[in-house]
Amino acid sequence: MDLQDYVKTVADSDIGDWTPILRPTYRHRFIPRKNAKDEVTGLAADQHPLHLTFLHDIRITLAYGMVDIANYQIPSPNAFASENARTHLLDCFWEGRLAFRETLVNVGRNRCLLPLPEEWAETGMEVPVLRYGLARLIHDLAGPPTIFDEYFSMSGMQRVNRRWP
Repeated sequence: MDLQDYVKTVADSDIGDWTPILRPTYRHRFIPRKNAKDEVTGLAADQHPLHLTFLHDIRITLAYGMVDIANYQIPSPNAFASENARTHLLDCFWEGRLAFRETLVNVGRNRCLLPLPEEWAETGMEVPVLRYGLARLIHDLAGPPTIFDEYFSMSGMQRVNRRWP
């Protein structure tokens, strides 16, 4: 399976195709802790709060939720520019090895998970269909109970048939 097929398999799946991993995964990230003088005082362990296995092929697993940028600034004049936003990592694994990483942005004070566009604009931000499908799946699995397509449209994003990744 190549990367394109892998991402297509995940993006085209449904919520019912996934089951949580309810055991330790040991996929931690270590972040330096700093004091007020910006000196490193130790390490903090961080991990994804959500781990999933694909029921049709257990070699495919996902991990979602580690914060990448806690105070992400969406530029004006986008509809979500004045709202609190943060970016989260989605790690896609094949047989336990990291195969792909995507960054999603949580917009509207935690009201929707959207794909992080290459460049923010007021309208006309093109998002490849597979990237759209991947973001929608994670929103449905781990996001707030809102309608993904409404926020996708409000953001000015639109789906395009373009090869990705």
